[in-house]
Amino acid sequence: MSITVLDLALHRGAEEGDNGSITMGEVEKTGLPFFGGCQCCGASIACYNAYPSKSGYLKCGSCIDDNSGFETVEEANKEMFK
Repeated sequence: MSITVLDLALHRGAEEGDNGSITMGEVEKTGLPFFGGCQCCGASIACYNAYPSKSGYLKCGSCIDDNSGFETVEEANKEMFK
């Protein structure tokens, strides 16, 4: 399964608040979007259900596949933040 934007944001240093939540500001300080749209179907997606793809765009869970998504946060971080 591909990693989500939230997975990558946590890897890049987003921190949970005292109540365990992660704010929009925490996600965006890592250089990643909190909200977006799927490249393929246009669905509205947020960091927890948005998948960064190798095309450079976000995809939803229905449109991401094993060939277009990243399997690890390390791989995504390396490719996206050269």
